[in-house]
Amino acid sequence: MNNTQFKRAISEALTREYELSVPAHNNDYKFSDKLTRKMNKLIGRQKKPYYQMINTASKRVACIFIVIFIAAFTTIMSVSALRNAFKDFFMSIFSDHSEISANVESNEAALDTIQVNYDIGYDLSDYDVIYEEYDKISRNIIYQNENTIIDYQQLVKSEFDMGLNTENAEISTIDISGHDAVYYIDNHQFYHLIWDNGDYIIMISSNIGRNELIDIANSVQKAEK
Repeated sequence: MNNTQFKRAISEALTREYELSVPAHNNDYKFSDKLTRKMNKLIGRQKKPYYQMINTASKRVACIFIVIFIAAFTTIMSVSALRNAFKDFFMSIFSDHSEISANVESNEAALDTIQVNYDIGYDLSDYDVIYEEYDKISRNIIYQNENTIIDYQQLVKSEFDMGLNTENAEISTIDISGHDAVYYIDNHQFYHLIWDNGDYIIMISSNIGRNELIDIANSVQKAEK
């Protein structure tokens, strides 16, 4: 056996020994149902027909812990004030986004699945349904009439936890059917309303304009069986 063959034999022997000594990687790890639903929502959001119209990379970048800590420290007063104003939600406001979740502690009897559908009662006969998604914890319907979009969502409170594009936005409250709704306009001129109707979280986003959006929101009611 010449020198070259000897080196090759040693290399192959060591490679086989190394491979046998390393445990096989298990690819069967199962994520939690909650994390899986969140990942599916992110994937579904990117599939929405108007996603490219309102998406910017900076809004989708994961938050860095240090930045969040500094931002949270400098906005303690505003967060505290918002929690008093929006009793149905917990909100944290940062320089380029906000994080919102339902106050489930005050809704211990809240439903954890969609058992009753709530729909828009406003006349949308001129609109086409261009996107629909349903599962046990949420419903999402998107309507379109030429360049006007209405994005309607119904979600269970226990799973409501998301980021909002509130960069440079003034956040306020508006009465919707006797409930305090979070209201803001994002930097793409989409108007947003979010409220707890007692059973579920309702979200409507649209570029239709403030007054008509409020009329649409006030028309939301239990669907007729």
